[in-house]
Amino acid sequence: MTVTWRGAVSYALTVVVVSWLIGAAVDLAWSAASGGLGMWASFWLKEPWQGVFLGAATVSLTLARRLMDPLPRWRVMLVDGSVYLAALLVCWGVAAWVAGDGAPVDAAFFMATLALFTLQLPAAWLLCVWRSGSLEVVLDELHGGLAAR
Repeated sequence: MTVTWRGAVSYALTVVVVSWLIGAAVDLAWSAASGGLGMWASFWLKEPWQGVFLGAATVSLTLARRLMDPLPRWRVMLVDGSVYLAALLVCWGVAAWVAGDGAPVDAAFFMATLALFTLQLPAAWLLCVWRSGSLEVVLDELHGGLAAR
């Protein structure tokens, strides 16, 4: 049994985009309270690595849900939460490395901490649990199934 491509893509887009929007909204509230809206816009809207992260996380979660067997909700949160975090760490680590940062791993973990404080990571974990309940599962061709969508 496997998750359909349509279901996996829908799941991944929901988790990635909604959690990213929650992180941006929380950071916007913090920035508005401190008067740093210019910095917020340059980080969340103008930074090209945000788009790279959105794409990489969506592809990673889609492949994880499509290629893995269906899991209980608590395992989906552990596996997909780890995939989401790994995509975040890799994207921001590469971004720091490309920018010439001497410690790209530190920059990547700083971004993970920021994602935790802006509720982006907790939102992703909760969305994984919520959205995994409505994944469409079909029999795949490798296991003798008839429907491989």
